[in-house]
Amino acid sequence: MSNPFEFSPNTGNADSQDNTVQPFPFRGGFEQKKISDDGERAPVTDERREKLNGMIRETAKLFDNSNITWAIDGGLSVSLLNGDFIGEHRDLDVALEESQLERVQGLIETKGFGLFVTLNTERRETMVMKRVDSKEFATADTYLFWIITVDQAGLIQKDKPLSFINVHIIRRNEKGQPLNENGEVLPETWFEPQAIRFQNQEIQVAHPAKTTYYKLLSLRNYDIKDLENLAKTKTLTTEDMETI
Repeated sequence: MSNPFEFSPNTGNADSQDNTVQPFPFRGGFEQKKISDDGERAPVTDERREKLNGMIRETAKLFDNSNITWAIDGGLSVSLLNGDFIGEHRDLDVALEESQLERVQGLIETKGFGLFVTLNTERRETMVMKRVDSKEFATADTYLFWIITVDQAGLIQKDKPLSFINVHIIRRNEKGQPLNENGEVLPETWFEPQAIRFQNQEIQVAHPAKTTYYKLLSLRNYDIKDLENLAKTKTLTTEDMETI
């Protein structure tokens, strides 16, 4: 039986080539609305807590028993290591290996998701979402990569329990060593997912040293607060700090 969610760059989406490129679905303003001037995240409401919990559970379900290496990344990984939400989160980030993207595409399309990239990122007004295959996903000239829920016509579905995953691609050199955006080699141990228990599920989260490294590079006001919260989890070793 054919998969109605399967995508090929030669044929477009399942029912319509026109749905390959779609409007950017986000209004923006998270940092203005949910982050204070001193970097504190807004408290999580009960409704939002339920939503975030569901997103985490659905992410684990998506990759469960898939033989794909994955880890929840970014600020949400700090909340998971903390054992409770440190505040509001804009999205859910997942780190995936570039070498496994073809396998990822095959998996997610059986579950009603597709690979997308955001193009024309110079201004929000010009941004669009483009459905792509794993090869274009890996090479697209953008910094925004997504796994997104779609319907059988390939249209983005914004109101599902897990509609959007922001993907961080792990790239490696010919020796298999992980690289940063400048092509510099980073420690292999930073890219080994850490297994934790969350609501009776095993969840993979990013190594805290990797999270610390990238937040130190960004140093937005809420990154500093996130690092303070990460330090309280006592998951960073002295060796981690020396390496960073």
